[in-house]
Formats: sequence, C-alpha cells, structure tokens
Amino acid sequence: MIGLGLASSHAPAMFCPPELWPKVYGAIPDYMKDSQPHTAKLETPEVIRSYVNRIDAAFEVLRKQLEAYRPDAVIFVGDDQEDMFDARCNPAMCLFTGDEVWGSEAPFYVDQPPRASRIHVPVHKELSNHLLEELLNDGFDMASSSVMNPMGPHSERGTSHMIVYPAKRLLPRLDVPIIPLYLNCYFPPLPTAARCWQLGEALARILATRKERVAIYASGGLSHDPVGPRAGWIDTPMDKWILDRIATNRGRDLQHLFTMDSATMRGGSGEIRAWIVAAAACQWKGEIVDYIPAHHAKTGLGFAYWPQQPKE
Repeated sequence: MIGLGLASSHAPAMFCPPELWPKVYGAIPDYMKDSQPHTAKLETPEVIRSYVNRIDAAFEVLRKQLEAYRPDAVIFVGDDQEDMFDARCNPAMCLFTGDEVWGSEAPFYVDQPPRASRIHVPVHKELSNHLLEELLNDGFDMASSSVMNPMGPHSERGTSHMIVYPAKRLLPRLDVPIIPLYLNCYFPPLPTAARCWQLGEALARILATRKERVAIYASGGLSHDPVGPRAGWIDTPMDKWILDRIATNRGRDLQHLFTMDSATMRGGSGEIRAWIVAAAACQWKGEIVDYIPAHHAKTGLGFAYWPQQPKE
C-alpha cells in the first residue's frame, strides 16, 4: 500500500553551496532582470544562507518521515528534461523497470565532471513491472524502459535530476529501491492535470492489496520558468493555493490546473503535475514543511508530506 507521501522542489540551486546561488541567478539575461518583478536584490548572502539552512532542515523532515515509515520502495515521480528521452521518443508517462538508474547528483553549476558525482540507485524491478502491467490493465498506455540509455544531449549526466538531485537527501545510503515514474512536464502535448490525478488514484488502487510498504515522492515545482521569459519571477499566490489544497485535503481542485493556456503555467511550473499525482495517491491531509519564493533559485521552493497511514 501507499502509506506515505512526500513532495519537494528540486531546483539546482538547492543542491549547491550558497556561494554558487548568484551564479545560478546570473544565468538570467539582464533584459529579463529589468523587465520582470524580481526581488533578488533583497536576497543578500545572509538571506541565501538562511534559505540553504531551511532547505536542509526541510529535507531532514522528509527524510525522517521515510525513516520512520521504513518503505520497501519509493515511487519517484517527476519530469524528464531531455535526459532519458528526446524528440525521437518523448512519452507522456514512462515507468523504468530495469535494475538501477544512475546519474550525476551535483548540478551542472558545480564545476566538476559528471562522472565525479555519479550515483547508482537501485530499482524495485518486480514492483515496477507489476505496476506497469496493472496500469495497462487499468487503461493507461504506459511506456516503459528497462535499459539505462539516456537519449538527451547530456547523456553523460544520466537519468533525470528529479531523481539524482534529491535521492541522497531522502535516502542517504541509497539502500531503499525506487520506482522511477517519468512524466512529460515540458514538451507539448502534455498530460492534463486530470489525467495526472487519475494516475495517482490508479497507483494507490493497484498497490492497496500489495504487502509492500510503498511511499510516493513528487519531485519538482513549484512555479518557475528557469530559462523562459519569466525567469526569476515566482507566482507565490498560485504556489500557496496549491499548498493550501494539500494541507486541507482538497487535492481534487488541482485537476483544474493546466485547463487553459497561460504563461504562468508554462515552463517549469508544469512540474506541478508530479504533486498532483502524489496528492491523488494520498487523499488525506498533508503537512506543509516550508515554502521559499527564492528568486536566486528561480523557483518557488515547496516542501510537504502526507503523514504515514497505518496499514489496514
């Protein structure tokens, strides 16, 4: 059964030392800085260090939830930004069913070769294959991959950073197998919010009769557009609306996101789809750990969890 849910952002700055944050923000062209309502000038080195401390503390809260739950597997659901896939094949949803995934845990802002930070994360192959079969029976035309063969332009970096950036923050010993579930959150046409909700419900339904203790972790979001025309701007009202729906168990409202085309919903904000999947799989009140509208990180940084549920 799925008895625990987690969610967090995975902005590259979150996994960099504070002195590198200005470099991350420096990737925004000057004309964007002048045209957008940024407040990054208020984010002094002291403020950035306080953000890093809050990020570390928030991940520690999530890690302790996992430690207390003692899962047999953790579903990592999130985006793939031309890491595993590219224009040759870009599935809406894909389960990885091989033995392990690997990739570089250090963001590209860190000056080191990708291999220097490569980690290997075991996959719960048997449970992933079971989910694949049952999701197909449940009406999901789920893609699958059992071979680590990254197709993107930076293939040496391995699998999506939605896995390798937060993996050791949540599972420091990398001794709990995961189930990678990739969502297309960037490259139209994209899965609807309603379909993501249906996917989360299906995951919970399929795993309800299994003996394994499964956690689900949504990786990505919240509002951001890191390389687009809104780079550095954060939609705080939307982020807080999403977090309120999680805290009050009104996750069904999230199905209305992405029903209209809006610049706010484009770019990295599409990663909120992962949170929708987790909210649907865990339909009970969540706990909001922290929220940081971090302009240097170019993202509304959110952290939440759905507390452990006793097995019936």
